[in-house]
Amino acid sequence: MKHICYYLLLATVLLSATACHKDIPITDIFLDPAAKTLFIGESFDLTIQYLPEDATHADDIQVYSTNESIITYANGKVTAKDGGSAAITASCGNVLGQCRVKVYKYSLYKGGKNYGIDFVKGYGSKMGEDTMQAVDIYMTHNDSDGSTQNFQFWMRTSQFGKDVDFTKDPGDALVSVFMNNNEDGYTVFMGEEGIPSIVLADWTSTDVTLTRGILHVEQVHSNHFKIKADFELSNGYRFGTDWDGDVSLEIE
Repeated sequence: MKHICYYLLLATVLLSATACHKDIPITDIFLDPAAKTLFIGESFDLTIQYLPEDATHADDIQVYSTNESIITYANGKVTAKDGGSAAITASCGNVLGQCRVKVYKYSLYKGGKNYGIDFVKGYGSKMGEDTMQAVDIYMTHNDSDGSTQNFQFWMRTSQFGKDVDFTKDPGDALVSVFMNNNEDGYTVFMGEEGIPSIVLADWTSTDVTLTRGILHVEQVHSNHFKIKADFELSNGYRFGTDWDGDVSLEIE
């Protein structure tokens, strides 16, 4: 009888131990944030969560970048290395979560904020000649709310490779920065009186003046351009851009 009681007690202990160490698989993995945009060199902290909270395989979660030339992950931090799109993936078995990351290499800036450039398009004009005489180039950033931020300039090809100073004599070149269709921004050009003229993006008048305005454009080859612009107004508002890449250029 004693032996029977002993074995019953042992069986109860073993069953209890097995219940305490029951395998509880991970059913969901969440990454916070789930999406992020960065410029090269920037980083952010990434939080990894899973369900159920008492899962027994949390230590088996593997975290990695889908493209380490664009973003890397180490010690809970994601760092942008180069322009492009990639994701940080956390996985355990067949369960995974992702944080999608877009890294901007170039930007336009206005009013103290940088906006990554999503695409650049332009128009080349022959103006009745055999070769291209002028370009009109637009840079666009697409906001998540559906609006756009834009930078535009028009200049003659004879001005390529030069620092075109809008505080002195930019010729008939013009530069604009705006949101959507002629909202929230400025246009700078040479007025009829031989002094820089500044209007709001909708071409209504303003009393601000130009304190700095340099536009430098190089055509590396065909549709590859290097573009730098730096403008500042008397009210402290700065805008400009920097770009080194291909432009979707149409010749008119």
